[in-house]
Amino acid sequence: MRFSAILAATAMLLPASLARADEAADTFNSLYGGELKRVTATPAAADDLALARQLLDAAKAATGQPAFLALLCEKAYDLGMKDPAGFPTALAAMELEAEILPAKKADCAQKSIAVHQRQYASARGDAKPKAGEAFIEALTAAAEMQTAAGDTDAAAATLRQALAIAAATSSPAKAAIQTQLTALAARQQADKQLAALKAKLEANPKDDAVRKELVRMCLVELDNPAEAAKFVDDSLDEATQKYVPGAAKPLEEAPELACSDLGKWYQGLADQAPIAAAKGAMLRRAEGYYERFLQLHATDDLARTGMKIALKKAEDSLTRLGPAGRPAGAVIAWTDCLKLVDSARHILGGKAEWKDGKLIGDGSAKTFTVVLPVHPKGSYELEVMFVRTAGDGTVCIFLPVGNTACAVTLSWKNGRASGIELVNEKSVGENETAVHPGKLINGTEYTLTAKVAAGSETAEIGVRLNGQPYISWKGLLSALTSPAPLSDPRAPALWLSGCAAEFRRARIRAIAGGEIKMPPAPTAAPTPTAPAGKKPKP
Repeated sequence: MRFSAILAATAMLLPASLARADEAADTFNSLYGGELKRVTATPAAADDLALARQLLDAAKAATGQPAFLALLCEKAYDLGMKDPAGFPTALAAMELEAEILPAKKADCAQKSIAVHQRQYASARGDAKPKAGEAFIEALTAAAEMQTAAGDTDAAAATLRQALAIAAATSSPAKAAIQTQLTALAARQQADKQLAALKAKLEANPKDDAVRKELVRMCLVELDNPAEAAKFVDDSLDEATQKYVPGAAKPLEEAPELACSDLGKWYQGLADQAPIAAAKGAMLRRAEGYYERFLQLHATDDLARTGMKIALKKAEDSLTRLGPAGRPAGAVIAWTDCLKLVDSARHILGGKAEWKDGKLIGDGSAKTFTVVLPVHPKGSYELEVMFVRTAGDGTVCIFLPVGNTACAVTLSWKNGRASGIELVNEKSVGENETAVHPGKLINGTEYTLTAKVAAGSETAEIGVRLNGQPYISWKGLLSALTSPAPLSDPRAPALWLSGCAAEFRRARIRAIAGGEIKMPPAPTAAPTPTAPAGKKPKP
């Protein structure tokens, strides 16, 4: 049965709401039951994997039917796990299920770990470290979900497994994992101390010393001002009584003057924080208030200048902390960048149209630019799914890298090359990152994944296209330059020249101690005008 016919049959068979698992199972059996029995009865894996891919495609078209989608994804996973060639399908199925059904994220994460474990076990030669890195990433993501759920014992066990893989493969992630384990141990100890302090205060509500320590621990070591506010009374110092209730409120509700005061107060708490993770949490709180002040206070006066300096100091302090300043409970999660795009603020050139959550950009007559309103700091991963629909021009993905930026340029000069630019002032056709040829085919869906690992002086960029290694670069940050002026060099951007494309997904997540921040103010600068591959004259 052809896939289009199956989708049509699915549409006819599905009720308006497929909520119950038995209905999903009945529908699945009516569409795929016979074929599933057939492929599982044969010894060869090829037909199993073909059906797994078919089920995954059907799941992508069934996002409005969660129970049915879950069943399709899980069957695709089971079939994909029968042979190493099916592992990418199994991973994609778990990723889709986790994206559509957040309640299933933990289960999907564990199944993804099983895939990565088998990939790592079977990898040989140069493939071993690469499989190890993917395995480590899956483990650390699962550990942070476990930490966020309060299961710190399970998180510690998962991180120890990741540390063992990192040691065996000489992974650069080893130090960051050890830092996370240290932070997690501190978190576990803090949780125990918190429980003991609460018990003491309950036994003696007039014990001011216990109350003071309880508020400090909630506020600083656990970064939970809302919890701290529950224990504030007039026995505490004036600053605590004044600022803790304000800090417990949402940041977006803070008025201008309060932002200045709370930012400085949090900066002071950072100076007193006993561990790096707590210091980092206080600095991030200070940053948030400083940025909101700058958003609200538009006048270019001494107050604004002073706040810019304070913000820069907080940012520099966080940079010096590195991975150690990351909270043990921070969850590595994808941020959907397209959902954050405001057409009036972030689409800066060319024609744009939204259709079913997809952004259709037209740069066939001139350049088209969309700024993704996120600010990655340190190391991160950006995934862009797109289809070039018309023209033979260039698709560029601009990447912030430390204190600079570069572009992943695809289909340069009508497909002569794809690569990273500018590297040492050289365009994509002139530097060692280029892939020859690098031609995009119109109507084909591409998923580009760029992993940026940025330090204080060096960086490494790895680009995969449709899951396969495509471009890589490693060197000094000073070697990188953006090939076109950016409206916001801290934000990733999508750029078209001489073509039209449909952007189906753009999402980002922090890795290895990095962080994704939301910019506080609208983008307000001219669109890039220089063609890809050429650096604009000053």
